[in-house]
Amino acid sequence: MSEAMWFQTLKRWWLVCCIVICAPAWCQNQTPSVWMEDLTWVELKARIDAGAKAVILPTGGVEQNGPYIALGKHNSVVAYAAQEIAKSLGNTLVAPVVKLVPQGDLAKPSGNLLFPGTLALREDTFERVLSDTVLSSAYAGFQRIYLLGDHGLSQSAQSRVAGRMGELLKAANVKVWHVSAFYQPEMEATYLTSQSIAKEVQGEHAGVADTAQIMAVSPSLVRQIQKPTQNASATGFSGRPELATPELGQGLLKLRIDAAVDQIKLFK
Repeated sequence: MSEAMWFQTLKRWWLVCCIVICAPAWCQNQTPSVWMEDLTWVELKARIDAGAKAVILPTGGVEQNGPYIALGKHNSVVAYAAQEIAKSLGNTLVAPVVKLVPQGDLAKPSGNLLFPGTLALREDTFERVLSDTVLSSAYAGFQRIYLLGDHGLSQSAQSRVAGRMGELLKAANVKVWHVSAFYQPEMEATYLTSQSIAKEVQGEHAGVADTAQIMAVSPSLVRQIQKPTQNASATGFSGRPELATPELGQGLLKLRIDAAVDQIKLFK
């Protein structure tokens, strides 16, 4: 064997030895996932038995968001927020995102329902889905269940489900809450104003706040934004989304996540 071949063989053996010796340490240093769907039932039970008795049930939405933002905006934003809230709280896991939510009266469609791509559940259907998910979570061993929604039309339904299921499960010492602090459009508007985005150009649906947050979480879901020239109501957005930046989105998300964590810590 030539000296060069011997050296190459030695390098390969050295690399193998490093992998064998270091791999267990690398695995131990990895942060365990907070997502239930990443775990086996055995792993999930072990986490719950070890103290992870709280779970976040996130709800998003699939709807039109103007010509610049993909339909799954709400799902991406609430998934990111739920994960960060769980990490901040500790001993908290996250259920799969409920991706379809109420979007208004299906018998008399208006607003987002008039645009291709908006998918909706009737309000009573949505409440049943949430109620069954809460009940399943209680069966799994969770004792604190938090409903977290990123869509405006989900908020009242989540509040009703939390009240109803909390009463039903009281005897089992399971508590259910709606995290209302996460959805505060006024808080977001105040923040944007503090960042020199005037109220009259912020917009509401698919405006500066929505655009900035999805830029921060999933930039691939945002298309090239031109200065709006068409009627906003005809194209599904309001305000001036071209003023949005990922930095604004990061600030808004931190504000919302911190508000949710603070509220959850006050729940008794």
